[in-house]
Amino acid sequence: MAHHSPLLFAPPALADASAVRDVTLHARAMGSDLAFANIYLLQHKYHTTICIQDGILYRHFSDNARLRGYAFPCGATDAAAADHALRLIEADAQARQQQLSFCLLTDADARLLQQLRPNRFVYTSDRGNADYLYRQTDLSQLPGTPYHAKRNHLARFNRLHPEWTFIPFSGEREADARYVADAWFDASDRSPALEHEHHAICHALRAASDLQLTGGLIYVQEQPIALALSSFISPEVADIHYEKCHPDFRVAYAVINHSMAGFLTSAAYINREEDMNVDGLRKAKLSYRPALLLNKWDAVPCQ
Repeated sequence: MAHHSPLLFAPPALADASAVRDVTLHARAMGSDLAFANIYLLQHKYHTTICIQDGILYRHFSDNARLRGYAFPCGATDAAAADHALRLIEADAQARQQQLSFCLLTDADARLLQQLRPNRFVYTSDRGNADYLYRQTDLSQLPGTPYHAKRNHLARFNRLHPEWTFIPFSGEREADARYVADAWFDASDRSPALEHEHHAICHALRAASDLQLTGGLIYVQEQPIALALSSFISPEVADIHYEKCHPDFRVAYAVINHSMAGFLTSAAYINREEDMNVDGLRKAKLSYRPALLLNKWDAVPCQ
């Protein structure tokens, strides 16, 4: 006899933006996976479906490689609410005739899941999936000896290009932003992963208003050479979704990073997402001295 799920999952749509954002803002979420722009833009990559019910956001992933199973219910305000939400997830898994597993659990999520379902799951984390969060003041001010090299990069760029400008992204600058994204992709190895990222950037630019994306462009002599796009996950945390430079101006990465931090004045923290276990990326992210690493755990049933 077939079971019916109490949760109605569907692919995320632009019309879901405000409802998802209401949940993540209220929950004071910090993880990049809870930024609506990422939920929406990466849905095909991870086969994401969502459900919002009674002020709680449920997410399910069917990607075999990286994300599989359910995210922890976002918006459950206490253990009792979380327990009720987990019961709905358990019923949904039964209706799918799927083994119950979780992904993208923060440390707090993992502790609560273990408390509510003791000894049911084995927990593992991959360092490459941890989000890097920085204080906005650190990235915008680059204070003290630890940031000496970063200040030197900015000074060098200023000497080479004294006429450069940072201009906030708006709809009329979509073509300039697309020019930077295309130049970055054309100079890359054009791997399937980068092809997917390029496609997502172009989609983000077209839907920037609906996704509530903010960002900016660096210009040198009226040529756009760098692009960054961001959105707020919660009132305190802004997420940098994309940061790209024209291949002829790679030193501009330090400049767009610094400029965006100065632009995001209302953020206490800036989430620069994960390093995916790429050595060069990890070295670069650590060099900016993160305030915290947000771990992401998987939980699979004990055998």
